[in-house]
Amino acid sequence: MVVVGGRLLQRGRVERHVGGAGEGDGEGVRRGVGALSMRKLAKELGLEVMSLHNHVDSKDDLLDGMVELVAAEEPSMDGAWQPAVRSIAMSAHDATVRHRWAAALWPERRAGPARWRPMQVLLELLAQADFPDDVADLAFHAVTMHIQGFTQQQIDYAQQATDEAGMFERFHREVSEEDHPEVHAHVRYHLERETSHDEFGFVLDLILDGLERARAA
Repeated sequence: MVVVGGRLLQRGRVERHVGGAGEGDGEGVRRGVGALSMRKLAKELGLEVMSLHNHVDSKDDLLDGMVELVAAEEPSMDGAWQPAVRSIAMSAHDATVRHRWAAALWPERRAGPARWRPMQVLLELLAQADFPDDVADLAFHAVTMHIQGFTQQQIDYAQQATDEAGMFERFHREVSEEDHPEVHAHVRYHLERETSHDEFGFVLDLILDGLERARAA
């Protein structure tokens, strides 16, 4: 370990330092993580590069560890399979939204114990609920793909919406209302109303209800 500013520097602190610096909105987050270098990080922490290598082997090792920290934010689970699976999915979604840089890194980084653990728990819940093997397989992938795909789309949209006025101006200029009246009505709905739907949870509940019907069939 290395003492920096009177504090012991541990691997977790290095990972949290980089992850914390990556919080926020817009493309700047991805550029910040993508532009990360061991030399720059060592300078921010007041270290020599070789001292930093005592805690993380490489940039890839560091990014793997950062995603592991996000995955380690586990939920509490009780009761039947549906509320337990819902808790896993909501926790993973909420953690990724809090750490927006993690959504793009998640499919690219090597999985470690913190990422394997919720997979194991999810599969155990499906097995304990007596899902047939083929339905359990579909259930596992439906839930995990909803977490990853929906959350990434939600984050991408939030980043694009930083210039919401310009985005809607381009839409009206490029998309004919005569040819696409329902699309225009949908856009007006979002412009004229403050929508606070839990869209992730809404779709998740549709998935879980459908899986329960498949399990009981």
